[in-house]
Amino acid sequence: MNTDDALRQILPYADDKAQTLPASHILEPAQETLNHAYLLKDGLVLQGYYNRNGEREICRVYRPGDIIGLEALDAVSSPTSPPLISETLAESRLLRIPLFRLRQQQSISLQVARAISHLLGREVIASHYWKINIGTGTAIRRICRFLLWVAYRDHCIVPPRDKLGSIVSVTTETASRTIASLRRQGCLTPPENPHRIQMRINRQELLHHAGEFWDDRAA
Repeated sequence: MNTDDALRQILPYADDKAQTLPASHILEPAQETLNHAYLLKDGLVLQGYYNRNGEREICRVYRPGDIIGLEALDAVSSPTSPPLISETLAESRLLRIPLFRLRQQQSISLQVARAISHLLGREVIASHYWKINIGTGTAIRRICRFLLWVAYRDHCIVPPRDKLGSIVSVTTETASRTIASLRRQGCLTPPENPHRIQMRINRQELLHHAGEFWDDRAA
């Protein structure tokens, strides 16, 4: 079973229409356990948690085609683990999939159970590559790998510099200087409309600065 086949098995249990959410929107903020999984159709979603010092730790950035929250099907969480918080980094379209429907079908349909297993396995691989890309290397390498990770064709969403710094574990000032340097070198071209946050990328130049870049799918 491939990913397209897996999605065809679970999407019949999704809501009829995708939701468009603004930037900085928290998914199910009142819930420690998600009631829905989400198929991200457009935009970016940041997932993390707050440590004991009140600082946010970033676990992952999801991109279009990713499913968020499917692991909550288990509905068993460690009492010592902080709840994960998912927040839109930009205006995003997400399709909600009620988890109670998937639990019902998982117990009676082998195809749905196989689809869920495939999608969870894909998430494990993607998380592994994310940690390698963002957890190693210099600041410019991590930032370039992030931009390649979220790129679609020849464009990418560049988050606000404070959030970009949090994602790749650098200061806001370092993130700002690095993006400015990449623009001067022609690696990033800002949009003609100043209100848009997508930039055109020079993929080869970003790959040069990124060093090694790992991805489980074409960007």
